[in-house]
Amino acid sequence: MSFPFTHEQLPAINSLARLVRLIAFAGTGKTTTLVGYAQARPQLRILYLCYNKSVEVEARKRFPPHVVCKTSHGLAYAAFGAKYKHKLATNIRLTDVARIISSQNWDLVRSVLDTLNAFLASADQEIDLCHVPVERLRTERMKRAAGNIVTSARLLWARMCDINDTEARIGHDGYLKAYALTRPDLTGRFDVVMADEAQDINPMLAGLLEDQASYGMGVVVCGDGHQMLYRFRGAVDALEADWLEQAETHYLTQSFRFGPAVATVANMLLHFKGETRPLVGLGEATRVGKRLPEDLEHRTILCRTVIGVIETALLAQAEGEKIYWVGGIDAYNLQDIEDVHSLHRNRRDLVKGKRLLQEYPDFDLYKEIAQESEDSEMQRTIRIVEQYSRTLPELFAKLRRSAVTDELEATLSVSTAHRCKGLEWDYVELAGDFQFEPFNPENTREQFEDEMNLLYVASTRAMKMLAINGPVLEVMQEFVDRRDGRKPDVPLVFKPDRKAA
Repeated sequence: MSFPFTHEQLPAINSLARLVRLIAFAGTGKTTTLVGYAQARPQLRILYLCYNKSVEVEARKRFPPHVVCKTSHGLAYAAFGAKYKHKLATNIRLTDVARIISSQNWDLVRSVLDTLNAFLASADQEIDLCHVPVERLRTERMKRAAGNIVTSARLLWARMCDINDTEARIGHDGYLKAYALTRPDLTGRFDVVMADEAQDINPMLAGLLEDQASYGMGVVVCGDGHQMLYRFRGAVDALEADWLEQAETHYLTQSFRFGPAVATVANMLLHFKGETRPLVGLGEATRVGKRLPEDLEHRTILCRTVIGVIETALLAQAEGEKIYWVGGIDAYNLQDIEDVHSLHRNRRDLVKGKRLLQEYPDFDLYKEIAQESEDSEMQRTIRIVEQYSRTLPELFAKLRRSAVTDELEATLSVSTAHRCKGLEWDYVELAGDFQFEPFNPENTREQFEDEMNLLYVASTRAMKMLAINGPVLEVMQEFVDRRDGRKPDVPLVFKPDRKAA
């Protein structure tokens, strides 16, 4: 059987290895290669594991019928999570935890929730000190006191897992963890599992894949370590797992999404991460500049933060633009922000999420808890509410009216850099809310790598023109200065990571 694939894709497609590792740079045809791999094996039962529902929907359109496409949560829900349907929660709030562990010590409550989340992302069987936030383990006294955090987190987890305890709700990551703890054997249903975006899966899911390999199943892991974006959620780069040391490894470095100019920007970013394998841009000629032309029919602005997206959209709707929100406007929590704004104005009658009123009788308490718990989402909401105190409902109403669900109708698409992975547009602008100083000696290595990954992902979405921002310009200038001898090309020095410290 012949395939219209490149010389890099064909060896991976035709591989006879039981363990295959596919490292695919941005826009290099990773999914096309996986489809080819599946098409070459019509006799096998293949599971394609992807990272979100929208990818699953698109995958079903591309993969042949003998491939079952599922998210990890979808796999777990069908086999295990459905029994928790009556007590499922979109997320677990600090006030939920406070009520369950009977405490109003918000520092403790935050630590318990962080400990639980670390456990859910881990491959461990039970909650222990290793899951407690490192800042709570700096001294021996703190370590002894942390026993209370572990005990409370175990109580929280036990009540979540209790089907009859409806007060302690369980999140989607909760039933996924409970499913993984059973160490399921999928070999009765599948011959091969293909795991997409393996650079961003957590140790729990990585352990699930390792189990399948140990049961004798074929495993194909694919991704790009430079597109790892979710370390803050406990993700690890499973492409570097010890159990894959014997895997047959293939690289995809030829991108047909963009031309040499964008590839040059990407390679400058990757250079400072230590990458020596170049990304080759074989697409149409792509321009790089500081701003996009003003007469475009459509453009995309990629932001670092949700606030950046909302503020970009507010400016655009004032100009009468039709806006497409990647992931849907509801994914950007406008209603939650409006509810807090109503609380801020002491208009409890306007709050639609009644649970907010049960947890926070007034805005002062909401603000106090946000400060004491250092909850970033709450603090972000407060900033927007106070900045647009008088006009927020009217502005948000205009945002909803200017939003379109068909991107072909839009003059502007907006997204965070995290949401844009896997997508592409003709004209892309990187917003100014990437507040990152690439060569600040106060950066830890993890901070540096995470922010550089975001810039790399965002920059490689452009097919015709990329408008860069300050941090990318700084990286490009540093690269040129070192190359041309104006600065010594010395290794970067990083502040120790907290875990290392």
